[in-house]
Amino acid sequence: MARSGTPVAGAERSRRERKKEATKDRIFHTACALFKQRGVDATTIDEICEKADVAKGTFFNYFPHKLAVFGYLSEQWLAQAEAQAAEILARPGRAGPRLIGLFAELAAFYEQEPALSKFVLDEWMRTQHAGTDETCERWEALGLRLMRRLQESGELRPDEDPERLRDVLHAVHQGTILQHLTSPKPPFPLRAELRRRLTLTIEGLAPGGGP
Repeated sequence: MARSGTPVAGAERSRRERKKEATKDRIFHTACALFKQRGVDATTIDEICEKADVAKGTFFNYFPHKLAVFGYLSEQWLAQAEAQAAEILARPGRAGPRLIGLFAELAAFYEQEPALSKFVLDEWMRTQHAGTDETCERWEALGLRLMRRLQESGELRPDEDPERLRDVLHAVHQGTILQHLTSPKPPFPLRAELRRRLTLTIEGLAPGGGP
């Protein structure tokens, strides 16, 4: 009986998880639609809950405050990055250029939704050094794994601390996005510029790449 009951219990948990994820996704998309229509500041949690057809307590089960809705994007991007990075590292050949393409394309939202992007960046910067955000910790762990793999494959210098390499590339990535968002008008096509800057950085950090 115990054996036959285990798959049913597991399936039930899976259904519950899918339902929770669907609810969170609905709240997120409803909030973004209202933010674009009314503006972030003018949109209230009550309005989001009414449009998403959820109780206010349900909203707070997923998001501690209104702007935390934007943190859900980071969760989605992280899942995509983890899956695609694993595929990239499993292929033969140089992984660096393909990883650059991955992280450049993950920044597409900042070009496509400029009105919301400032709030996404604000939430990102608020949580990334808090030391309590699981998503940020997973981003850092992913970056560290990638740096070590690129060192092992000879694409990055092996004599440098992989955490420092990760932080350098993160600074280039974030700084480019910040420059794009805070300029009076976009100074460059963001994804193309990210590819260039990340390529320059990785080439400069390659064995023999520097002076």
